[in-house]
Amino acid sequence: MMKPVRLLIGLVAIALACAGCAAVELEKVDQTSQGPTGLDVLTARSQVMNGRDPTFDEKRIWETRADMRIAKYLRDHPELEQTPRYLDVRFWRQVSAGAPRSEVEALLEDPQELTIDPALMAVLAERHWDDFGQRATEAWVYFGWAIFFDDKEVVGMVRRVSRLEPQYD
Repeated sequence: MMKPVRLLIGLVAIALACAGCAAVELEKVDQTSQGPTGLDVLTARSQVMNGRDPTFDEKRIWETRADMRIAKYLRDHPELEQTPRYLDVRFWRQVSAGAPRSEVEALLEDPQELTIDPALMAVLAERHWDDFGQRATEAWVYFGWAIFFDDKEVVGMVRRVSRLEPQYD
């Protein structure tokens, strides 16, 4: 007689624990002023495609190709040398606010997916949509990052962060 009661109590406890875990959001969306680096995207792409970080040779080949893309972009846009974004592009290989689409493409290559649907962009941006949603006409998605553009340049960036990752605040 006691075994069915214990079993029932155990099942109820497990159900409540599962319900409690499901209620906790495991991801949050942070708005950032600096986007991903090319190396961030390479590493995430390798993790998704191969289940591991890129090897030394894969990184070396990527760095050579990235250097060539970025050098060509900088040759085609010499006016960039006079802007604060120059260091982000040349040395950090990082997307920053105000970057045109061609710069993002040179730094990060093709996006995982892109959208012009305002409803989907609002879902990607979550609570930050109010900050740049009126200007955003397109979003590019890169492995946990969403980069929003108006007609010319980056107007906002958000990153999905797991609450299980270490916090360095």
